[in-house]
Amino acid sequence: MKEKVKEKFLKQVHSFKYAISGLLSAFNSEAHMRFHLVVTIYVVAFSLKFYNLSTAQWALLVLTISAVFITEIVNTALERLCDTVTSEYSKNIGFVKDVAAAAVLVSAIAAVCVAFITLFRVDVFRYMLFYFFEDSFFAFIVLILSLLVSALFVALKPSKYKEYFENVKKYFSDKSNKSTKEEI
Repeated sequence: MKEKVKEKFLKQVHSFKYAISGLLSAFNSEAHMRFHLVVTIYVVAFSLKFYNLSTAQWALLVLTISAVFITEIVNTALERLCDTVTSEYSKNIGFVKDVAAAAVLVSAIAAVCVAFITLFRVDVFRYMLFYFFEDSFFAFIVLILSLLVSALFVALKPSKYKEYFENVKKYFSDKSNKSTKEEI
């Protein structure tokens, strides 16, 4: 009996492992997923810093953000499935891909509307945001740099970062080895 319980538990653990692997694969392969992640981080950060949102407003933001990620994940899975079925043009495959992309578009538009309704307040934009960045030039520089890093994060696949950092590491280790050999 204990073995069956243990087996079921391990099966559940593996299910979570596969789900997390799928989520990471979606982020790795899809620039749109990374874009949605970056936007989510900025929305949450600015909401925490400049707004006093109610529990209901936070719940609405979380549900809306989740809807965007869910539709993007389903869209990614359907596109991959369609590409596996055939690499040739198919009117039906094109329809499936277009409709799945439309679902993402609808959820993203809804998210923008919810964010606008929840977060757009003239007093926050005029006074809190403007004066915060006016008073803290360092915070403004950090914001600009974070936007640049975010753009690179969205545009490049994470595997490109890994290659870049491996090349940098190799460069410095080669240089270190070379200077060590010269000392000997």
